[in-house]
Amino acid sequence: MKRVLVTGASGFIGSHLCAYLLERGYEVKGMVRKTSNLRWLEGLKLNLVYGDLGDEDSLTEAVRGVEAVFHTAAVVRSRKGRDFVRINYLGTKTLAEKAAGANVKKFILFSSVAAAGPVRRGEVLEEKMEPKPVSDYGRAKLLAEKAVLDFKEKMGVVILRFPAVYGPRDKDGLLFWRALKKGWAPVMGGTFSLIYVLDAVKAAVLAMESDVPSGSVYFISDGNCYTFEHIAREWERITKRGLRLVRVPFFLGFVAAWCNSWLKREGTIFNPDKVKELCQECWVCSDRKARLDLRFEPEYDLSRGGEITINWYKEKGWL
Repeated sequence: MKRVLVTGASGFIGSHLCAYLLERGYEVKGMVRKTSNLRWLEGLKLNLVYGDLGDEDSLTEAVRGVEAVFHTAAVVRSRKGRDFVRINYLGTKTLAEKAAGANVKKFILFSSVAAAGPVRRGEVLEEKMEPKPVSDYGRAKLLAEKAVLDFKEKMGVVILRFPAVYGPRDKDGLLFWRALKKGWAPVMGGTFSLIYVLDAVKAAVLAMESDVPSGSVYFISDGNCYTFEHIAREWERITKRGLRLVRVPFFLGFVAAWCNSWLKREGTIFNPDKVKELCQECWVCSDRKARLDLRFEPEYDLSRGGEITINWYKEKGWL
């Protein structure tokens, strides 16, 4: 497969994926909205196509002539739960239908551990577990997975469930890093997995290139288990600046998120729906199946990836 489509090409993950695919010799069609900021795509030799997950005609054009689709586009911040359903579920369903109709050979869905739901402290998320999402975002992502799986007999479908993805260009995680810069570290919930953006896009390309059964689902992580305190300690190591840990009770976190969401009318990642996820005991996922089937070997842990990310933020004046 040489001609591929990346939805959400101008975004944090999508732009990194486009660059990685081009480096590997793929011909890349990048789907963006007419209002998208294209700064991360400058200098990349890709074919831009304007499309919207709510516009069926634009999706028909987007999938035309490609052999594989990487679906990264999604709503992650919204004041209304129905937006998650409209874009992340119904939009994905339409895209998959258009892709199957255009004889696309492989469809890679960027999903989330939120679709699986959390587990109890000390347990690990595995693909065989029954999904139990706790947020509107997670429930919509699970619906999107089921919608794509409806087409697994018509094209190769692979679903990748990512934990929090971090790295240069990420604005969603920036809110937390900025809190650390002020000298205090908010601590919520328990343990979780992470994945650096370059490892995330590498896993996606391996999923496309590997001969795995259609309908396969994989958790992707760097293989480690983290807490918010771990992140704070890495910040101290990298910046040589001390922090004060502040444990945030669920109620206070929920109220703060509600107020923040109300003030940010365009939507924000720190919202009540996200707090439901942050306060859970465990979001640690096993990447064993991905290592076996996809030969996925992460190259970045938080120590390495975090240092690159923080230094990039500083260089760009974001911190």
